[in-house]
Amino acid sequence: MSLPWVTIVPYRSFGVAEQLFVKGRVVYDRPLPPASAADPVWKNFHHMLRRLNSREVPGARVEILFGDQRWQAVADEEGYFSLSLPLAQPVDPAQVWHTVWVRLVEPLARNAPVQVAAEVLTPPPSARFAVISDVDDTILQSHAASLLRSFVVTFFGNAQTRLPFAGVAALYQALWRGVSSVEMNPIFYVSSSPWNFYDFLVEFMDRCRLPAGPMFLHDYGLMRLFSALSHRHKLKPVRWLLETYPHLSFVLIGDSGQKDPELYSEIVQEHPQRIAAILIRDVSSRRRDLVVDSLSESARALGVPMTKVADSAQAAKFVANFGLISAEDVRTVQRAVREERQALR
Repeated sequence: MSLPWVTIVPYRSFGVAEQLFVKGRVVYDRPLPPASAADPVWKNFHHMLRRLNSREVPGARVEILFGDQRWQAVADEEGYFSLSLPLAQPVDPAQVWHTVWVRLVEPLARNAPVQVAAEVLTPPPSARFAVISDVDDTILQSHAASLLRSFVVTFFGNAQTRLPFAGVAALYQALWRGVSSVEMNPIFYVSSSPWNFYDFLVEFMDRCRLPAGPMFLHDYGLMRLFSALSHRHKLKPVRWLLETYPHLSFVLIGDSGQKDPELYSEIVQEHPQRIAAILIRDVSSRRRDLVVDSLSESARALGVPMTKVADSAQAAKFVANFGLISAEDVRTVQRAVREERQALR
């Protein structure tokens, strides 16, 4: 019997100087090729189906290497592995990204040796705050409020044709730089999209020049369906990050179409001193706006500035008011919004 082709999919992750966290998945599939803007819709649809129909490798064993240290991890029934790596020596505090190698031990594979590089972020001492951002309808136009439109853009588009919101890359680059332009504030992405879409999201973000950051996606098992629909699974990584980086304040960014305002308001109730600002992209009806306005008023009563914004230019002006980005970067974002809108006409 011929051996199977096995792929390790490492996810961008995070850590602190003395400990790194590694997560990934082992599957029997070959990686999909990079997308092209010229790809026909049938090819995009086929690739999305392949992503959803992943063939995981339960019980796969991997070896994880960083410096002179080695660890082993065993994948769960869905092929996922995750491990916290206590380090004998702290990482260089000035280095933001660290390479951890992951090697397949079992099962035997046709394409052996199977070894991949996992990227792990540690915030540098220069960071003043961190950003936690939703993805769909916050940076990526997904039309989640309309099931039909959302299905069409998700399954018939690709990473080269899907549209970001105008100016969003300039805004996030400004937040990464900070008001001094050298802060390197980390950005984390939290989404209800399944882990199966990870490669698509990385390719989309890289194409749009969004700052690279760890991602927290969702595993769509039947037992997790309610959590996915309610979006409450997003609370776990937000709380985890707040606990991991107690010295940082956080900027939370989401949209009004789903439950981001309610979830972020819950975080404000728990940690009002830790939240520097909350931005909600307005993508919903007037009736929904009234709910978001009420939640914003409650957050402000606790000392947390929260507002809904029509576009990235408004968002830039808002965070600049609280010393998070420079006036020059506000102008850069405003210019990017104008130019990107004109390019679509």
